[in-house]
Amino acid sequence: MVAIIKTIKSLSGSFYYNENKLDSSDATCLMAENYPRGLSELNQTDRLGMLEKMAALNPRTIVNGLHISLNFDPANQLTPSLLKEIAKFYMHGIGFGNQPYLVYEHFDAAHPHLHILTTNIRADGRRINLYMKTEGFQSLLKQIRTRFALVTSTAVKDSGEALYPKQLSKLIYGKSQTFSGIAGVLESVLNEYLFTSFAELNAILGLYNVRAERGKEGSRLFKNRGLIYHLLDGSGNRIGVPIKASSLPFNPGLNSLEERFKKNAPLKLGLEGRILYEIDLVLNNVGICDIAAFRSSLKTKAIDVVFKVDLDNRLQDMIYVDHLNKCVFKGVDLASAYGAEGVLSRLNDNVGRVLEYEKGQGVHAGDSQQGLSGDGLSALVNPSQIQLQQDRPSVSVVRTKQKRRKQGIKY
Repeated sequence: MVAIIKTIKSLSGSFYYNENKLDSSDATCLMAENYPRGLSELNQTDRLGMLEKMAALNPRTIVNGLHISLNFDPANQLTPSLLKEIAKFYMHGIGFGNQPYLVYEHFDAAHPHLHILTTNIRADGRRINLYMKTEGFQSLLKQIRTRFALVTSTAVKDSGEALYPKQLSKLIYGKSQTFSGIAGVLESVLNEYLFTSFAELNAILGLYNVRAERGKEGSRLFKNRGLIYHLLDGSGNRIGVPIKASSLPFNPGLNSLEERFKKNAPLKLGLEGRILYEIDLVLNNVGICDIAAFRSSLKTKAIDVVFKVDLDNRLQDMIYVDHLNKCVFKGVDLASAYGAEGVLSRLNDNVGRVLEYEKGQGVHAGDSQQGLSGDGLSALVNPSQIQLQQDRPSVSVVRTKQKRRKQGIKY
């Protein structure tokens, strides 16, 4: 059994996707749970209206819905009544049992599967935060398999990992086709992620060993507003033959990207909340005292941290790539506390608290303090430049001008 959860900003879009399946006889609506009337008494306007009215109780929340699909092995013989029981059990398991939700059974694939549409806004206007760990979702799916005696073939495993959408694989020079590999990464990234600058775009592309470049200022490429894409090696160095944007099927050139930057800007509003929440959760853990641990902890939450450095390899900022909400934010654009200097300062505070604790316990200060290994750090940063000492970080941080913004989570 595989579960896929997508957070959505348009309840109507996902609703009509399922309703159109009804019109084409590719689906049936099994349930309208926690509605004031039974399913047979609800028309299309009633079904959507209930969800939208609930979502409207918290106008600050932009991402106000969930579109879930539950996928079963074809070997299972699942009756409508059994599918309803499974849907109820699953929704209670993820904490949405009391929310209004619609359940559709689709017939447009070779395997049985359900689509569930709900809102994350409660009747009192509060938002439900879905931050269950992957292990929790896997455990829930195993409970369902056991409780309802579901068949799972050797080729299909219970998976809760779909909460964090499956990511692309890194391209490796000599093993990956350069042209088709870059084209594949670009097609997924450009169509799925929200970014508003070249730095943010390259933060995502770099995770898959790809970089977009305009060329040096004053060069022919730059003057002609050209754009090329490079394959990178494991150290972030260019390798192989660059690919011109104009040679790719969908021409992801400069004009196209600049249009995307403008289009994506308003769509990102409100999506920073999860990133801020997870960063604060990590930094409030006094056991997280160095950059490597900070980055590793966020990675388990499907958030990659990419370091932005200048030509002298000095750390300027941190860029956060959220693979769940498919968006990218610069640390300094969030608030000073989430930029390079702010994060390093907060990590240093954790070091101080640990040292104070060890002092009180009679532990030697050097017994448990660890230096940075550099494992997993961006290839753009020399690990030797990112070290935490007892006094304060030895990282050179470039202060960047920014407008004062009130710190806190936006919803």
